[in-house]
Amino acid sequence: MFEPKRLHPVTVLYDFVLSLKELIIPFIFLFIFGKNQIELDGPFLSMLPQLLFLLFVFFLIGSMIVKWLRFTYRVEDNELRIEQGLFVKKKRYIPFDRIQSLDLSESIIHRPLGLVKVKVETAGSGGNKAEAELTAIKKEDATALQKIIADAKNKIPDDVEEAAEIRPQEDIIYKITARQLLFLASTSGRAGVVISAFLAFIFQFEDFIPYEKLFSEMQQLIKFGVVFISAIVFLALFIAWLLSVAIAFLKYNEFTVRKVKDELIITRGLLEKRTTTVPLHRIQALTITESPIRQPFGFASVSLESAGGSSTDLENSSMVLLPVVKRDEIPGILGEYLTDYEFEADLKAAPGRAMRRYMFVKSIIALIITGILTGFFWPYGLFGAILIPIAFLWGYAQYKSAGWNISDSQLTMRYRTIEQHTMIMRKNRIQSMQASVSWFQKRADLAAVSASVKSGEGSREAEIPHLDQRDVLEIYGWYSHRERTTEIG
Repeated sequence: MFEPKRLHPVTVLYDFVLSLKELIIPFIFLFIFGKNQIELDGPFLSMLPQLLFLLFVFFLIGSMIVKWLRFTYRVEDNELRIEQGLFVKKKRYIPFDRIQSLDLSESIIHRPLGLVKVKVETAGSGGNKAEAELTAIKKEDATALQKIIADAKNKIPDDVEEAAEIRPQEDIIYKITARQLLFLASTSGRAGVVISAFLAFIFQFEDFIPYEKLFSEMQQLIKFGVVFISAIVFLALFIAWLLSVAIAFLKYNEFTVRKVKDELIITRGLLEKRTTTVPLHRIQALTITESPIRQPFGFASVSLESAGGSSTDLENSSMVLLPVVKRDEIPGILGEYLTDYEFEADLKAAPGRAMRRYMFVKSIIALIITGILTGFFWPYGLFGAILIPIAFLWGYAQYKSAGWNISDSQLTMRYRTIEQHTMIMRKNRIQSMQASVSWFQKRADLAAVSASVKSGEGSREAEIPHLDQRDVLEIYGWYSHRERTTEIG
């Protein structure tokens, strides 16, 4: 580790594969549609665009090889030292005491060769960008690097033989079962994401796909009747659901959460195995999420908000801690390890007079949308009236979900978007709190309250739009260390 090391040569292939997604559209344009779109005289000139594209690909591969040759890393003087660059040589020295974690992942390229990708997380890294990244190194080298950093942080001398035999206590907090994985994949709700991604891909080729002809053919299909069209739509949705199940299965396979010393280590994935380390002191809040599909069965998921770092879940800004679990089992699973949090708070609900506020605004919006649809698509737009009862039910569900609790130094807020969220925050982790009241709310003695915590480089907010004004004053006074006032603003 003390001598400069290069990354594994497969790094060149790995970087090239990642670059392919940027080259797909130019490739299709030049090699598939290029012959029909580009008219140049002579056999050589007609092939010129394709030749230029191939030269660009060779140049890209060559630059990646040079980048690999000029990239080295080593451990020296309690620092991870990285040097790279051809004409301008860059040196990056990362002290061990700044390193929060080393997150490991294995793609289908890494696994057969016994390699891993290492992301170096520091307090200053954020978003989707790590402080440094070792694209492909041997597993044993990654393990050795982890041990060197851990020993240096714990001030364990290298010459103490007993220290080499010390193994940190490891507790398995959660490991997903086959039954849970099947339920998770079946209720993942990713079908909409799959359809959106498919449409976005298709519209990349709008200049080449004969949409007018397709729409004409669809008009002919409509003549077969509503049942036939409904069957086509159902089949498309079913295929999208199957793909979403496959994606969730691959992503959360072998999902395991372990606690080692003061860190949570989360491992998941089938084709790409990822290991993420979260220091306990970086946890800002916990959120229990219950989707409309899982809630009737008593299931929920738990995510955490982490300050800094780049290992955030792609679905939102949070990191999944428990992907699927029985709601009433959460205190038993996490309570022993996350002792700063209370999971069984008795929530105070929104007052009865707030119910109409939750339902009124959404019903008005649904009524306006129905009117617009009816005006443009008479008489079929009248079917939009179904949005009105849906809006009523949604507003009522939000009213029933709204609740809060203050327990010593913890604030628990429950609210609903489409899913029901219960956000648990420690007082010293709350970045800001806002209380507000509108003219309409003031007449009903209601107010809104929101609290936010740091999440990555941004923030995560919990908001309850309609609560008793006295309750909001109590929450705001608890946070601001002020005596309870009689008015907001």
